Amino acid sequence: MTGEIRIRTIPSCTVYRAEYDLWSISDFFDMETGENILYELQHLMEAANPQVTVPELGEDYNFFQLPMGDNPDGTKHIIYRDMTIGRGKDSEDGAYVFETVPEITAATMLHEGPYETVTEAFARVLDWIEAKGFTVAGPGRCSAIHGPWDRSRPAEFLNEIQVPVKKED
Repeated sequence: MTGEIRIRTIPSCTVYRAEYDLWSISDFFDMETGENILYELQHLMEAANPQVTVPELGEDYNFFQLPMGDNPDGTKHIIYRDMTIGRGKDSEDGAYVFETVPEITAATMLHEGPYETVTEAFARVLDWIEAKGFTVAGPGRCSAIHGPWDRSRPAEFLNEIQVPVKKED
């Protein structure tokens, strides 16, 4: 884990959203082959919506919305959202839909390391929220900054943990 926890505003944006039932965030990426389910999804969306673009690395914003519990089979229902410039048509087969994500105020912390340790980072942020007199105002997010697309070792992955909050009265 890295960094301090702080409160920041995350602006509203247009995204395409897809939902998956997986064992972990790691299931999106095959480190041996370089295969990435999310690249395939992006190419599918762009082919159907040529007027819509995804910002370049460094300017983009995407996040996994993590579940508050597991499915009965132990998998997690993970929602992926990726920012777009423009809004297109939802896929006919339900692979993705476009939506506007509202602005939030969030407790945030940078997490460096494998996806399997993201849960520990969330626990630390949740403890901080309670200690500082905030309440959780929505599901947590894990925003990817560095991962298997630009780092070869999971220890080098970098994500921002984001938990929407509001101040208790």
